[in-house]
Amino acid sequence: MTLKKLLRTVAGLCIFTIPMLFSCKKDDVVTPPQDGLVANISLDGTTVDEINNITAINHNVTPIANRLGESDHAMYFNRVDSAYLDFGDAAVFSFSQSIFTISCWVMVTDTNQPITILSKRTSMGPFEYSLDNHMNKTVFNFDNWIASGSTTVYGIDPLDASIPIVNNQWEHIAVVADGIVLKTYSNGQLIGGIDSIKLGNSFSDTDAPFQIGNGGGYGKNYFFNGAIDDILIYDRALSEEEIKLLSEL
Repeated sequence: MTLKKLLRTVAGLCIFTIPMLFSCKKDDVVTPPQDGLVANISLDGTTVDEINNITAINHNVTPIANRLGESDHAMYFNRVDSAYLDFGDAAVFSFSQSIFTISCWVMVTDTNQPITILSKRTSMGPFEYSLDNHMNKTVFNFDNWIASGSTTVYGIDPLDASIPIVNNQWEHIAVVADGIVLKTYSNGQLIGGIDSIKLGNSFSDTDAPFQIGNGGGYGKNYFFNGAIDDILIYDRALSEEEIKLLSEL
């Protein structure tokens, strides 16, 4: 083959290959797992659950930049303003089978007082669950109760499923329950868990509202202080690989 033909062949390969490479990058969009996704609350300046078309009542929550620096693509909750979102009661936010995955991004401003990421219970009951730090201010734990609040669903001590809190830094948090074991993840890494469900106990579908940025117990509200983004809820237990994927989005 002559040099001219060789150069022409190489040029032809480049013309064919380069668009293919760019095409792959353009079309290869990574998205969260869709199988079993029952609630998608992106908090990108709105307060809508995009799966069920439920818009929360907004109590003093304001838009803020997300972890990628995109303006108005996360929501800021100021404890001083008692800021929270109220989605009301909806069966999609209850886990009567005790099988679920909750995934979200948070950036905590401070832990001077107890704070709640999300919950489906009120300060006086009925009770279902709450992702908060009221038992130990340095960690989030998945507080899980039967409706009366007399006992937990998974295990004895919710602190067994704790997630360390790092102030002023975006963290990905996930709670995964398969009907027997409950696991907690921080930034894609398995952190803790409860190794067995309490025999005969399960979550109830009560009329308690699903709230973001508020929860509580013992007659008190625990308002979040900081930013929250991209809340996803599944009716199945995601795998560790899927949790890792969510932490990289």
